[in-house]
Amino acid sequence: MKSVTKPSSKQIMRGRGIGALVGTLIGAGWMAYGLRPFPDIARDLGGLAGSVAAAWLLVDSLKSIASAKRLPAPNAASQSANHRIWTLFWINFAAEIVLLNVAINFLAQPALHIYWISAISLVVGLHFLPMAIFFREPSYWHCGAAMIGMAGATTLVLRSGVASPELYTAGEALVNAVILGSVAAWGIQPARLPRRFT
Repeated sequence: MKSVTKPSSKQIMRGRGIGALVGTLIGAGWMAYGLRPFPDIARDLGGLAGSVAAAWLLVDSLKSIASAKRLPAPNAASQSANHRIWTLFWINFAAEIVLLNVAINFLAQPALHIYWISAISLVVGLHFLPMAIFFREPSYWHCGAAMIGMAGATTLVLRSGVASPELYTAGEALVNAVILGSVAAWGIQPARLPRRFT
């Protein structure tokens, strides 16, 4: 059976570094949103801890991208495989943007705004599932499933008519930040660097 051509080590390491970088920045955004309704001391301490973790991940992401530059250049087959993957990435990203706009417009009535965070979590979680396939990254399955699960759980809680819905959506945002940070850290840990690919 003919083997499937994969991106080179250089391309995989760079891709993981970029993925971790973007995931960390988006996770920081989730964290900032999630901390808003909490008391000042909790917000300050949480923000400090989250900022330190994010800074560490950003530095390691940049190191991964820089390290990729020192690896051998990919051959033509690997370049072609990498091009196909990133084409699929941009198609998937465009679909995510369309779905986000549909979800936000569907929930346009003020009474439904409390579901915006869950809707965003659902769409973002869904967009990780095809990425798990074309990037061949198992952690994306876990990331997508966790975000979809959080979206479903929070929606059920909100539909029960809780007194302070903003606290639950804030909690969902903070969990999303932890999920994205964990996936970023997993993707760039040295033990997982793809040395076996050529």
